[in-house]
Amino acid sequence: MIPPTDSPPALSRILSKNILAIFLRLSRDIAAETRGQNMLKVSIKDVISYSTGQGLLPLGASAVLAVAMLFASSLLIKMRYARLRNIPGPALSKITDWHLSLHDLSYDRNNAIFDWHRQYGPIVCIAPNEVSVATLEATKVIYGTSHRWAKSDYFDLFMGYNMRSVFATKPYEAHRTKRKLISAFYQASNIYTNPNIEAHVQERCRTFLKQIQHGKAVDVYALTDRFGFDIITNLVFGPDHGSTSIEHDCQERDILLELKQLQFFNLLRSRFPVLLRFVPALLRQLSSNFGYLSAEDKLAAWCQARISTTIKDSGASKAHGLLQILRESHTTEHGVEKPLDRLYISAEILDNINAAEATTAVTATYLIWRLTQNPFWQGKIRQELAALPKQEDGSISFADVNAGAPSLEACLKEVYRLHPASSGRAERVVPRGGCELSGVYLPEGTVVSTSVVALHRDQVIFPDADAFLPQRWLGADKKMLQIREAQLIPFGYGGRICLGKALATMEIKLLVAALYLTYQTEPSDVTSQASMRQCSTHDAVPRGIACLVRCRAITQD
Repeated sequence: MIPPTDSPPALSRILSKNILAIFLRLSRDIAAETRGQNMLKVSIKDVISYSTGQGLLPLGASAVLAVAMLFASSLLIKMRYARLRNIPGPALSKITDWHLSLHDLSYDRNNAIFDWHRQYGPIVCIAPNEVSVATLEATKVIYGTSHRWAKSDYFDLFMGYNMRSVFATKPYEAHRTKRKLISAFYQASNIYTNPNIEAHVQERCRTFLKQIQHGKAVDVYALTDRFGFDIITNLVFGPDHGSTSIEHDCQERDILLELKQLQFFNLLRSRFPVLLRFVPALLRQLSSNFGYLSAEDKLAAWCQARISTTIKDSGASKAHGLLQILRESHTTEHGVEKPLDRLYISAEILDNINAAEATTAVTATYLIWRLTQNPFWQGKIRQELAALPKQEDGSISFADVNAGAPSLEACLKEVYRLHPASSGRAERVVPRGGCELSGVYLPEGTVVSTSVVALHRDQVIFPDADAFLPQRWLGADKKMLQIREAQLIPFGYGGRICLGKALATMEIKLLVAALYLTYQTEPSDVTSQASMRQCSTHDAVPRGIACLVRCRAITQD
């Protein structure tokens, strides 16, 4: 028997000893050949011949190594000819988007991109044709009204009934035309001065409070989701056709829960769109546990049914909700006015409902959760609210809350900063001729977006940026406050800023005012930092898709 000390070296030892030499020689030859602008053509046979001919490896080891070497050489070629090879970023991002896909699948895309910005700077290549920016200067160019960059193909995912709503419309001019149809409806001058809108929000706040029991834990994420849904459906369809999901166990509740569950599966849609046309139906056949995969279809069907019911009601036109406004609107084609397409109206209604409930729910939930973690700010807000005049029903008008509760405003801004209710994928396409952003040239066709997380956690503008510090909005000098306000963009920037900002502000402030005038909130054992970790899904949902807090009535303490 041959002694162990005389046995031939293991394949792994051979590879580790010689792989660098082979790689360097191949790299040298690849570089020499690509400098002449000739594509390298190497076969497995060539690699085996090369390595054995140089006496670097025996034939068997060379065969094992050949495919790996060819893969490495192909990566070198891809990196050399990558469109964005000169832009800082992870090496793999220059040649494949799988690096980014892994972060999508772990729901931490936004934080990963933020980490890359901290490592590589304000302009980062995050995929072979995709760049993220982290400066306000670049943001103004990308989203400003003077440059008018189109949206990326990512927005194809948000078509409804095979039609493009305002949100899903990619060309700037087409987007602006559609936006004009509904922008006046959502302007602060309408939302803040329409007594019917505020009256309904106040009524939903009172109904919200009735679902709370003293000393018991309540899921404020579920309640705020229903709260936002009830308000937007009332605005869209009118008071006789809006939902009442806060107090009633209904189909809408099931749909809202399933939409949140679907957030995690939908991350796959942008990566595998063709495959995922068929997978959901197959999974639903296998198990009823996958029923949530049809949540979007259920909401679309619910929306169509509600539209039909509202249209049949002759009295609904008097409420003049968004549906009625769209039905009275016209579009011009070839100089001829014509009514809006019924399916387009449906797509717009569906998108408005989806966006409004999701934004309100996520922001209100994180605000309540942050205040639950910080009783000092609960007390400050309650003190300010107690000093404001009460209406006959005991509520405070929105005008008074908006003007007379600076601590609530500061806490809300801090939640907007730390927990923006969006995916972060406000992607735009660099127009013809390319563009220079913050000193870096981007070729035409490059997909680019701003990292809202990076802007909101800029340590220069927001010291101790990871901390919840509402005082930064109260004690800053005027100049610094203006700088911070400019860099706070939870609703987007420029001509495509979220239309629902005014409505969301009214809903959240009135709800929080009603809640903390009546209750104090305390942490529950169920909800934790881990379960409240915000995910990089489209609606930026908390990982546990629930937020339980314990409520104690002020009068019973």
